[in-house]
Amino acid sequence: EIFSPNDKKSFCSIEGEWNGVMYAKYATGENTVFVDTKKLPIIKKKVRKLEDQNEYESRSLWKDVTFNLKIRDIDAATEAKHRLEERQRAEARERKEKEIQWETRLFHEDGECWVYDEPLLKRLGAAKH
Repeated sequence: EIFSPNDKKSFCSIEGEWNGVMYAKYATGENTVFVDTKKLPIIKKKVRKLEDQNEYESRSLWKDVTFNLKIRDIDAATEAKHRLEERQRAEARERKEKEIQWETRLFHEDGECWVYDEPLLKRLGAAKH
């Protein structure tokens, strides 16, 4: 669902396959192809080396899962995923018991939602000045 800033009702929803065709369905009733990922060029990601990442960054957290998927060891990937998720659940329980608020770097809580601190509109506004 896509919302305009400060609007409660979405003006567009995106449906489809992340690795195929995605469609935009607008509140006006218009339906269009949003993106066909099969027609896009592959662009190599630019990321810091694992040793330069913080402990709780996604690539660091999921490195064992990713490694095992790359070598096609689904059982080991599943076990690594299970260990990671169980560790995260245990850490969440401990924080809850000790009434410790989870400290985030890039998001803040707004009711039941998490909001990115540097949204595109904010970045575009800063670029204009």
